[in-house]
Amino acid sequence: METATAEKTVFLTQPEVAQILQHKTTATLRWWRHEDRGPRSIRVGRRVLYRQTDVERWLDAQAAETARGGVK
Repeated sequence: METATAEKTVFLTQPEVAQILQHKTTATLRWWRHEDRGPRSIRVGRRVLYRQTDVERWLDAQAAETARGGVK
């Protein structure tokens, strides 16, 4: 019997991503989507979803882009 080593993809809804980003609303996420900003998203039917890994990568990129001071 083989063991699956691939991680299961976790999808997040707009309200879940807004909660992760703190103080951001689903309206902000919709606007960012319209402007091609923010975390990468996909549309499945009428729903907009975000891969958890895409949200984490976007946050890491934001931290790298905006970090100030401290030890590098």
